[in-house]
Amino acid sequence: MSTAFDFLPNAKDSLEREAGLIRRAFELAARQPYGFTFDDLEQVEAYRMQRAADVASLDCVASLTDGRRFHLAYVAGPHRPDFVMVTQMMTTEPLPSGRSRFWIDDVAELNHTLGLPLIPPPPAPVILPLPARH
Repeated sequence: MSTAFDFLPNAKDSLEREAGLIRRAFELAARQPYGFTFDDLEQVEAYRMQRAADVASLDCVASLTDGRRFHLAYVAGPHRPDFVMVTQMMTTEPLPSGRSRFWIDDVAELNHTLGLPLIPPPPAPVILPLPARH
């Protein structure tokens, strides 16, 4: 039986459920040849989740502390083993397209729930006035 799916009914809200699924996806990803764990996660850039009957699927794009980016596609259910497919992405590659589910990119609260440090947005450019010509 799926460990992550057992977590779902007891979650207080959907954000905690999604964070639990992401943690489980990283546990499974650690067993793959890319060589990263949850401790290497810098931030989740975007995610999308779909539940159908008793199966949950979650996609997330994650940035690691070493600069790499990955797409994790995770599926869990009580009558199937947990499974994650991990794909490395280019640093400038857009979010994967696919099924009609939309990506959620407002992830500050999710990253906070995951215990990740707040990454401030890049500073706004400063525009100085031009010197007056005489």
